[in-house]
Amino acid sequence: MTEQEVLLLKNKGYVILRNKVTSEWIPKLSKGIDNAFIEHRKTQIKNNNDIKTSGVALHALLSDKVFIDFLGHLIDIGFINELKDGYFKSNCILNSLSALDNLPNQPNFSSLIHRDLRFYSHNLPVMVNCLFMVDDFTIENGGTYLLPYSHLKEEKPTDEYFFNNAVQVVGKKGDLLVFDSNVWHSSAPNTTKSSRKAIPITISRSFMKQLLDYPRALGYDKMNNFNEDLQQFLGYYSRVPASLNEWYQPPSNRFYKQNQD
Repeated sequence: MTEQEVLLLKNKGYVILRNKVTSEWIPKLSKGIDNAFIEHRKTQIKNNNDIKTSGVALHALLSDKVFIDFLGHLIDIGFINELKDGYFKSNCILNSLSALDNLPNQPNFSSLIHRDLRFYSHNLPVMVNCLFMVDDFTIENGGTYLLPYSHLKEEKPTDEYFFNNAVQVVGKKGDLLVFDSNVWHSSAPNTTKSSRKAIPITISRSFMKQLLDYPRALGYDKMNNFNEDLQQFLGYYSRVPASLNEWYQPPSNRFYKQNQD
């Protein structure tokens, strides 16, 4: 991210990074998303979960290695460091990685006007949403609605104010929409006959609890499968000790490593 793009993110609340990821990733990610949808739908139905539509794979990261490879790619191209150095001014970790399909005439929970933080962080940047476009985003297939500058106010806007003042994001597959997690947003109706896939990623300061304990879910014993940068980003250096033995360790063995923030 350029200095101007970081300023847009801070001031307006969002920025669109065009052609951020090369086209070779699109078919691999699309296949991984389809596999995740099948797996997650089975679990949702088995557990009588309140998600009633297909096309929702929360924490798809656990379903296909391609998503971890993709995070590694975002690190390799410098995007994570750009957020760390330009936006957070501190280390950051993965808070969640999911997959969503804005299905034709089948709105899901993302169609509600919402922000992805459960608290208002005022002027402290604690989390960003990164929406990677696996398909083109158009007006017709429900490009995401965002309310510019809404990260600067605590109160929720009325529906009327939101839709009168929101912008609808359009873009091409490979584009990356980045917005402050205090920004009010919603998906829009898909009036076409085709799906519109995306990968929502939230990235937070390292002291924030992840939506899912990715290090434990992936396996503590799998930690060395990832390079040091990916270990840090996946949250392996932000774990919480659960015993005195785990607490009283030399710095190199501690669960929460120094210099995280």
